[in-house]
Amino acid sequence: MRHYIPQYFNSKQNVILLLWVTLVFGELFILFFQPMESRTWVESDWAFLLWATIIVLVAVGGIAVSRTIMYHYAKKHRISYLDFAIWVLGEVSAISFFYAFFPTVVMRSFSMERGLTLFYLYKEALMATTFTLLIPYLIVILWTGLKDRDAQILKLTAKLKQAQEPVEEVQPEMFNFYDERGELKLSVKPEMVYYIESADNYVQIYYMNLGKLEKLMLRNSLKNIEWRFHDKGLVRCHRSYIVNMSQVKMFKRQDGEVILEFGNERIPGIPVSKGFGESVLSKLVES
Repeated sequence: MRHYIPQYFNSKQNVILLLWVTLVFGELFILFFQPMESRTWVESDWAFLLWATIIVLVAVGGIAVSRTIMYHYAKKHRISYLDFAIWVLGEVSAISFFYAFFPTVVMRSFSMERGLTLFYLYKEALMATTFTLLIPYLIVILWTGLKDRDAQILKLTAKLKQAQEPVEEVQPEMFNFYDERGELKLSVKPEMVYYIESADNYVQIYYMNLGKLEKLMLRNSLKNIEWRFHDKGLVRCHRSYIVNMSQVKMFKRQDGEVILEFGNERIPGIPVSKGFGESVLSKLVES
């Protein structure tokens, strides 16, 4: 059974934090440990500082490009721990190769004078890059993991409090949406809700009001919404969508993908991913 990385591993906040930690840690590492005999490559301390900054910025730029690709890839595919590990090794290998390739090709005469071969530089660069990148990776993962654990504890505490202190419902027949702290943010008739979309740490609830399609951004997760309304007609059809099955008018196959339609030109079709296809189709048959 494959185990998948938590969502916070690939969040925007996590990526930005990773870039900053890598920038600071990498700069200090090069200045203090001077890997690959790098201090001998320049004449002055100021030149070495400038060289170290450029080297670190190259690594940070490569990581930024890599994590941007991963961020968009994760919107359509789940990333396992094995996939994540291979991705990180790919980042380390690519950056190390650049560090070895640059002096042996662009600074060829300089490298030949010192007997610095591509193999030697790659081996040294791989060791230095592994240490320079993996330490920030571990720091960020541990830090964000602790923050996520605290957030989960707060959510669990809010659920327990909500269970112990029953919230007075506005109307029995209404869909009542709460934020992650248990505060009621929207109460709407079931037939007015069409679908709910994930937006990082928020969800967007799309509903009809006075003949217009409106949306409410709510700090919560699709998983919590799915858990609260699993027996009330709101069904998860995609890692990013929940639909109100009572409002679905038809489904169709388009370019190999199943699309749910609401019979309203103002409301876009919602895709059904393979992992949720069977449960969605069974709900359609039931309705």
